[in-house]
Amino acid sequence: MSAEVSQAFLDILDEIEGDSSLRALIITGAGKRFFCTGGDVKRYALIETKVQLRDMMRLASTVFKRFEALPVPVIAAINGYAIGGGVELLLGADLRIAAPHAEIGLPQIRLGIITAWGGYERLVRDIGYSRAMEVVMIGERVSAEEAKRLGIINAVAENDDVIAAALEMAAKFDKAAPLALAGAKRVLHTAATRPLEEAEPLAEETVVDLWFTGDHREAEAAFAEKRDPVFKGK
Repeated sequence: MSAEVSQAFLDILDEIEGDSSLRALIITGAGKRFFCTGGDVKRYALIETKVQLRDMMRLASTVFKRFEALPVPVIAAINGYAIGGGVELLLGADLRIAAPHAEIGLPQIRLGIITAWGGYERLVRDIGYSRAMEVVMIGERVSAEEAKRLGIINAVAENDDVIAAALEMAAKFDKAAPLALAGAKRVLHTAATRPLEEAEPLAEETVVDLWFTGDHREAEAAFAEKRDPVFKGK
């Protein structure tokens, strides 16, 4: 996760913003060995001030916040090792599928630091305090199956073709109305990260807005006519 990689993510997110045909975004690594090995260690060695460090930290943090704001699910297809900042990357995704040989670890505490991009915060949100403490304080890599047991990932692919597994999951979103897909993600994320008194009114307003959309009317008509609905995102 160098500055260049973070900026490349932001450029791609700028390109796809507003694309109504988009149903999911899949993130994976090249090859079958590494999903992401973490931060750019060589670049970090050149940091001399706290201001420089904060600037570098904010760039990657912005990427993960943009993932969360994207109106479609973001899927991490974990094709190999996810270490340190690589785990922060997958935690920034909404859904996570790992290849059977993938391993996941947060060794920062053994390096005298902690996560820089919201990794601990998202880990506690997703798997709870006690399990997060276990993962963080021990600092060892865990297998894909153990990561699933802990709740860090959603599923382990049946074979090494984790991209196919991610695409298979993404294909299921085609049956969802685009506006409802975006609304559901927004409400779920708010419920997971904000107080209940913020999530409840958002859910209420979202369902009211969706109720009067053309897609909802189309779904009602399709149900009555015993056919599949044709959604237009309107």
